[in-house]
Amino acid sequence: MQKKSFGELFAPARTSVKSLAQGEVLFRQGDAASYLYTVLEGGVRLVRYTSEGDAVVIYTARAGDSLAEAALFSEIYHCDAEAVLPATVACYDKEKILALLHAHPEKSMACIALFARQVRSLRSLLEVRSIRSARDRVLHYLLLQADPGTMEMSIPAGSVKAMAHKLAMAHETLYRTLAVLENEGKISRGAGIIKIRH
Repeated sequence: MQKKSFGELFAPARTSVKSLAQGEVLFRQGDAASYLYTVLEGGVRLVRYTSEGDAVVIYTARAGDSLAEAALFSEIYHCDAEAVLPATVACYDKEKILALLHAHPEKSMACIALFARQVRSLRSLLEVRSIRSARDRVLHYLLLQADPGTMEMSIPAGSVKAMAHKLAMAHETLYRTLAVLENEGKISRGAGIIKIRH
């Protein structure tokens, strides 16, 4: 089965594009769940707030990522969505998506495959985050993300901070750890590329 992104799969359900300023809210916890989204540019975080007002970030979606998939089978959103950068998002009508899934079994199967890949990716990330040593955590993450043929991982501009967030570490710690791994000969770094050395 050919892998398809959320946007490719549900293009007929796309109804509009919305621009968000940094800090602007896309939806709030408890709002009626009418749309699912993909990020076209920038970043949007899903966040819940504790009773003390502290933010607990559940997920940060970047360009190409979908968000609010759980709203497909919920009447309301279960968290807030806020732009962490100026962002552009594509909006997909939930009822149109459900109609597509009912009418096209191949889309249903592709959707299941997409969500299964997301679950697998999140479980791998939880595994990586459980590693205490920063060096081992970063090396394990790079091994999971690298292309098996080339052992290279593409790092788009500005995404090292996003990687640090995924790994639940300060970006300064990630920069230092990458330097340590490079000095040990475990990796080499080029323009936008990290290569794992055997």
